[in-house]
Amino acid sequence: MIHAIILDDEKHSVATLAWKLEKFCPEIEIVKQFTDSMEALEFIKENPPDLLFLDVEMPRLNGFEVLEELPQPVLFEVILITAYDEFGIRAVKANVLDYLLKPIQNQELKAAIEKFKQKKELENSEQKTITSTIDDSTPKSNRIALATKESIEYVLPKDIILCSSESNYTMIYLEGGRKKLISRTLKDVETWLQDHGFYRVHNSHLVNLSHIKEYVRTEGGYLLLSDGRTLPVARNRKEKLLKML
Repeated sequence: MIHAIILDDEKHSVATLAWKLEKFCPEIEIVKQFTDSMEALEFIKENPPDLLFLDVEMPRLNGFEVLEELPQPVLFEVILITAYDEFGIRAVKANVLDYLLKPIQNQELKAAIEKFKQKKELENSEQKTITSTIDDSTPKSNRIALATKESIEYVLPKDIILCSSESNYTMIYLEGGRKKLISRTLKDVETWLQDHGFYRVHNSHLVNLSHIKEYVRTEGGYLLLSDGRTLPVARNRKEKLLKML
């Protein structure tokens, strides 16, 4: 299923779009519907969808301002919806997936969803190709591909300090204070790194054992990492972690 959020200040527009999606695009699951941009913004920051249907003209924050307030880069796709046709160039610059004029035509809606599916299939295919090229026989192939909408960065596992779950995304913390948010689950990342000295010390954290400086027994037990970050250790993972260290 494709998890979607609708944000439009007009209740009837939200209801109409929700009905059209249910009738013509059954692969879409509407997670939440909003008519208040500020309320929607706070929810989306904590619960990023796969796809956001975003009205342009709204009070408080318009659609473009909502996009600017979101953590960058925005990893989910956005389809702008508006009653005006004057925002086309700005929509392109905002790097949105599509731009639909109200009243939304059924065929145009279905075409936009098809475009989303094709883009995701291409991204997944590229990621599988990248992952399948990893071969331990050469040092160069030990690199891990971190793919975002903007780029694919190749890093050595030893340069990764920590991987932390953020809903359906994973934040990769690298040496030098850099970090990268990728559109993969922590379970996916764990599969890539399981043979490179990483251990999942908590449901939300996968740590590079070589970057652990200290295990502190107090306060339930936590780790001090090479970048100064502290990390909780789940009770049921503590014994195995200490043996590995």
